[in-house]
Amino acid sequence: MPDINEIHPYNFITSPVSDFERLGNPGKWFKSITCTTGTTAFTGSNFGVGGLIVAASSTGTASLSGGGTVALATLATTQTAHELSLSSVKVDSGTVYALVRNQVIR
Repeated sequence: MPDINEIHPYNFITSPVSDFERLGNPGKWFKSITCTTGTTAFTGSNFGVGGLIVAASSTGTASLSGGGTVALATLATTQTAHELSLSSVKVDSGTVYALVRNQVIR
């Protein structure tokens, strides 16, 4: 007789983890980090940021993982996801949405 506490891997209803944890995240981005005034580093649990959406009138700088910076004001005009490999974002004013990449989908 099978153990009543054993969960079959294809049991979508009683699985102790979500379908996203079990099957993976679909799509290019799987998490966003809202950055407001101050510096947000993309290390540890924030590692893997590969895109930004910069709200209009936002100011500050985005630091690239390979070196160099980009002024947020230059990215705030199009309201699109800008694909950049980032180490941190310093927001002086406004809001920036950092997008964490799904490492399985390139």
